[in-house]
Amino acid sequence: MVKEWVLERDGEVLEKLPAGIMRVKLKDVGTEIRCKLSGKMKQRHISVITWDWVKVEVNQYDMTQGRITYRYNNYQAQAVLEEEADDVDIEEDK
Repeated sequence: MVKEWVLERDGEVLEKLPAGIMRVKLKDVGTEIRCKLSGKMKQRHISVITWDWVKVEVNQYDMTQGRITYRYNNYQAQAVLEEEADDVDIEEDK
């Protein structure tokens, strides 16, 4: 459940930084933000590595930081990429 002041975005992990922080490039906007794992992901020992596709919660008041709440598996990541390709095709048709 997402809070009303939080924006959910999909992104790709570019780099792991010290202290559990990661640089993530958001898919729809194209900006890079700093993210850390959510508490539930830490509890369940879900690891995120470079080039993984993740779901990020970004606070609308500070768009430079976020929280990784979900890691897509390979099949879901392919669906996210196909959805992105479909969006590009629609924009080119206009």
